[in-house]
Amino acid sequence: MRFKLSKLSTILSSISFKLFIILFGTVILAFTLHGFLSARSQSRLLEEQVKNSAFRASDFIKKSLYTSMLKNERDRIHINIGVLGTEPGIEVVRIYNKKGEITFSSRDNEIGSTVNLQAEACYVCHAANQPLQKLSTPEKARIYRKDQQYRVLGLINPIENGPECSNAACHAHSSDQTILGVLDVQMSMRDLDSAVQTSRNQIVMLAVAIIGLSMVLIAIIVYFEIYVPTKKLRVGTEQLAEGDLDTAINLERHDELGLLARSFNRMTRNLKKADLELRNWSQTLEQRVEEKTTQLEEMHKGLVQVEKMASLGKMAATVAHELNNPLSGIVTFAKLLMRKMMRLLPENRDRDEVMEELELIRAESMRCGNIVKDLLIFSRESSADFHQTNLHPLIQRAAKLIRHHLELRKITLEMQLNMENDEVECDPEQIVQALVALMINGIEAMSEGGTLQISTEAIPGEPGAVALRIADNGIGMSREIQEKIFDPFFSTKNETKGVGLGLAVVYGIIQRHRGNIQVDSQQGAGTTFTITLPRNNILIEPVSPEPEFLQKD
Repeated sequence: MRFKLSKLSTILSSISFKLFIILFGTVILAFTLHGFLSARSQSRLLEEQVKNSAFRASDFIKKSLYTSMLKNERDRIHINIGVLGTEPGIEVVRIYNKKGEITFSSRDNEIGSTVNLQAEACYVCHAANQPLQKLSTPEKARIYRKDQQYRVLGLINPIENGPECSNAACHAHSSDQTILGVLDVQMSMRDLDSAVQTSRNQIVMLAVAIIGLSMVLIAIIVYFEIYVPTKKLRVGTEQLAEGDLDTAINLERHDELGLLARSFNRMTRNLKKADLELRNWSQTLEQRVEEKTTQLEEMHKGLVQVEKMASLGKMAATVAHELNNPLSGIVTFAKLLMRKMMRLLPENRDRDEVMEELELIRAESMRCGNIVKDLLIFSRESSADFHQTNLHPLIQRAAKLIRHHLELRKITLEMQLNMENDEVECDPEQIVQALVALMINGIEAMSEGGTLQISTEAIPGEPGAVALRIADNGIGMSREIQEKIFDPFFSTKNETKGVGLGLAVVYGIIQRHRGNIQVDSQQGAGTTFTITLPRNNILIEPVSPEPEFLQKD
């Protein structure tokens, strides 16, 4: 029931129903007004025709009685009036004399009676002080309703005193008497009213039929031209609102509704395209989020590494400066003692033992000096001389420095230096230092021999940078070690082989060149270091002298 009421409310509030009501009301109003005016005009036309016919009938009666009135044949006049009064449609035929007495009548009971001169039939002539001598045609007629049942048309036809009447021998009248009497003919308008009513009923029935047909035609036109297209538009918008982007409104029209349907179809196609793009984007959103998350994690690790190295660099610089003087003194006095012992002690076993011990002191002090030197480099206080340099000669130079390490470990060196433009802006000495450290690290990872590969290549899409790779097929590293490999003082070697500053120094050098270094390694599958260097780099750093005791004698 509620659904029916809702549907009925939707129909009643629709623009199609409102348009139908407006058109239907307009048609009803137009036909009602037309029917009323037509019936009224037809009724007046018929009344005029009846009046004209009655006038002619009254003249005919008057002329038919003319001869009898000239001869004063009263009996014949009485008989003729009686016969005329029996004719269909004739209510009564009377003749009044000048005094208003009924001298002849189709109703015998009225003869001899006097009519009221102020009555409706006489008032027109006797309303003035002097009775009128002439009447216009419309004023000769009167219409009244008899006993509130039907209408009666009364005609007053004056009987004038012509010369033939005034000169007649039978009943001569003086010539100055204009009107001798009045012929009053009253005719029933029952048939006319019946015909008018029948005509009105026909007009009403015809109007009702035309209105009904118009209502059907209007309903059909509104249904197919307004309701059906608007329903398609409404259903289409509802389906689109529910998420059906394949909705299409098929309206082969060239009016506003057709234009609206085509605009709707273009809108749905655009929405479907946008929705497809959003779905495709949402499908790859998770992958993009993972990629961005990975990038952010890498950036975070880099920032942590930079902060860690910056703080450790400051500490390392302080420690290196504090250790410089005592180490310099130890190395210097160790050398002096060795010279004195060589002069003072005779050559024997004791002198050799003392000399070995002094050499051990000097060597260990020098090793501590090398550690101090690494600390100075790590703290970014070493010299930096940036200028345009070819990268391939620097790689070949570094390879020569590690040649004896390759021979001792029986490791094959493979270099693929095929890049046409190998020019970069860098500090050649620091680049060589970093390359040597990475090569030594790879060599030490291949204790049983192997292959060390060095290659350079241009980066696609980045003409302002070059890539350098150093790969070994050694023991590799776990993920945990890869995350800490560039941390200062982290090392997988024993204490006698280093303090874990080599890769940290390499990281500092690459950062100083505004480059990037990445490591890719798997246990048992080797390690690959990838260095990215910009071709143009402008960076000036302070110069710190090398400790005196590390300088050559």
